[in-house]
Amino acid sequence: MKEAKILSNNTEGERRFDNMEKIENTQTAKPLKEKVDELYFAWEDAKKKKIKIPRKAKVRKRKKRKGWIGVLKIDENGNISGEKQKMSGFVYRTKDGYYHTSDGQEILFWMGKFPVVIQPSWKLNPLNLRKGVEKNETYGQPYVMARMLNDQIPRKKQSGSIIIWIIIIGAILFGVNYFLKGGA
Repeated sequence: MKEAKILSNNTEGERRFDNMEKIENTQTAKPLKEKVDELYFAWEDAKKKKIKIPRKAKVRKRKKRKGWIGVLKIDENGNISGEKQKMSGFVYRTKDGYYHTSDGQEILFWMGKFPVVIQPSWKLNPLNLRKGVEKNETYGQPYVMARMLNDQIPRKKQSGSIIIWIIIIGAILFGVNYFLKGGA
């Protein structure tokens, strides 16, 4: 048994010697300052994570020219969702059916390209993040009321023109049949 302990002590001593060589090799490879600098720069790069706009709120060139904007909607429970809406007459309607208004000062540009407004669902107007601009929240009510009335008015259907076309086609078929069979 004593011999076995001696053998095991030797192997531990050899292991310790091997570990010392590894430590010396790593220390000669890079100084501590370089290691700390590498860790610091890696940490700085990890901090600068880019935030991307939701795909549903990203408005491209063609739609931007036609008056569409991206709406980042904040719900009452704190959820943020994105959607594209067409702005007509300073008013847009979100998918949940609420009307909101903007005079154009609240429109922000994501990365300088995509027009976006940040809209709390419980407010009439979007958030204005520019400093020094205090405005009354009721400036958009006439626009919203006009848009709501416009959406309620039913559109006249074009059914009268369809009946006229059916009568004209029927008359043409009757005339072709009359001339091909030779009269009465």
